[in-house]
Amino acid sequence: MMMWNHEYHIEYEIHDHFLIMLHNYKGTKYFAMPFTSKEYYQEAMDYMIDYAKMNHFPFMIDCAVPAFVDEVKKLYKGRLIFERTRDYDDYVYEREALVSLSGKKMQKRRNHYNQFVKSYPDYEYRSLSLNDDFDLIIKCLAEWESDQSASESLTSEIYGILFLLSSNHLLNIKMGGIFINNELKAFTIASPLLHNTIQIHVEKADKSIRGLYPAIAKEFLEHEFTDYAYVNREEDMGLVGLRQSKMRLHPVHMVEKTRIFIDDTYIRIAKQEDEEAIRALWLDRFEDEDEQSTSFYFDHIYPHAKTYVLCFHDRIISAISVEQFVVNGYEESYYVMGVLTDRSFEGQGFMKRLFNVVLNDYKEKRLYLTAYHPEVYKSLGFLPSHFMNKVKIDKKYYKTMETDYSLSHEVNAEVMSSLYDNYVSSCLEYRIRDIKSFELLLDRTRAFHQECVILMKDNQPSGYMIYEISNDNVDIVEIIYKREDIDAIVSCIVQSFKGKSINIIIDKEAHIEGKTSSHISMLCNKEDGHDHGIMINEVY
Repeated sequence: MMMWNHEYHIEYEIHDHFLIMLHNYKGTKYFAMPFTSKEYYQEAMDYMIDYAKMNHFPFMIDCAVPAFVDEVKKLYKGRLIFERTRDYDDYVYEREALVSLSGKKMQKRRNHYNQFVKSYPDYEYRSLSLNDDFDLIIKCLAEWESDQSASESLTSEIYGILFLLSSNHLLNIKMGGIFINNELKAFTIASPLLHNTIQIHVEKADKSIRGLYPAIAKEFLEHEFTDYAYVNREEDMGLVGLRQSKMRLHPVHMVEKTRIFIDDTYIRIAKQEDEEAIRALWLDRFEDEDEQSTSFYFDHIYPHAKTYVLCFHDRIISAISVEQFVVNGYEESYYVMGVLTDRSFEGQGFMKRLFNVVLNDYKEKRLYLTAYHPEVYKSLGFLPSHFMNKVKIDKKYYKTMETDYSLSHEVNAEVMSSLYDNYVSSCLEYRIRDIKSFELLLDRTRAFHQECVILMKDNQPSGYMIYEISNDNVDIVEIIYKREDIDAIVSCIVQSFKGKSINIIIDKEAHIEGKTSSHISMLCNKEDGHDHGIMINEVY
């Protein structure tokens, strides 16, 4: 805190049972965790909340650690909101691992260190002192960090180091450096924490010298604070390169950081200008989506859907979309999709709050959703409504079987629509699809890097299937077929994908040799959860 006080302009107040610290960073005011024992958390928090209100700025605590967060959640249930800030988590390592550099995990770092020792066998480690080495440290720092693009942050860092060094008499800090040909080429500044841990405040080196960073870390820990077991190397600030380098050191523990606010979240219908924020959440949360598939959704589906959003400080942190879904026998049915929550705000019931609003608005309607996480949605009042089988096909059974089927990549929506209508004519419940919906389905198939083929019998279309290939697996996600020809169809599929494992999602009436498991395909808010032999297998 002292090192960066010129940036954060910290003020503090001492009370009978607690001390509070207020930061002011570029006009944004926020508190640190109160310095107090657990029994006075609420007294301190109440004072901080009132202080923020009286001084007309939003209440926020930054860099709260899990033990404090857990207690505060109990004290202020439903009144606060918590944002995980992964970019500011501290990395904690075993000191011995950074010193010994032994084991497979440290091989790359060990190689860099060995190269340094080989190139500079006469290097020397020295403990540094404020009186003797102050000017030298500042001079070298300016030389090593001379990149013009970093000039502002460099100036701030130099200022912080100056303050840290000038306060050496108040702090239990130690400094050490590596000298090559009697010139300082790297240095570290650290101090002790609780829990048998030291904290590295500054670690700087000449970037042009390979292996110098592993060398200064190793040498410093070999010579300073030798009785401590752990090393806190602070956060990565969200910088990709820094995160990668810190993760490569294999932390044994991460000190998680969280921001705490007053919960003034609210729910509304999404506006046109919200699309960019929802799109960013979509890409972040759905791992099977990429730019191409996301563009398909936001170009073709999102504009026709009604989207509910839960907002905090005008930031969208949760969303649900609802689209009309035409099912035979039910005039008004709807499909729920795009259920997502910002990962920084997970576990606080925001999705449930959104669903409660949606369920209330559509309480007389049938709502369907795809069963990606059935247990989650069951707790919200949705029950399984449609079931399929997932089969890992026994290829040995089918590979020599004769078949009069072949696969054709010449697909069109009109043919698929006709095949679908014929297939579902015997189903009790199904989604009504027109030619336009199949044109959209083919666009979606391409967007998701899937393939669609027509099942041909005697050179005539007999069905279709949509599948995707990943590594040595073929996953068939939809198949429309003639039930009496199932063996010939599966044989054709097996012979068309030699050398690959084949999985298929298919209606429960089909008998296919292989490892079979029941698969919930859809849930509905108006069903009893039992398998009635009805068939819907839908995605947005």
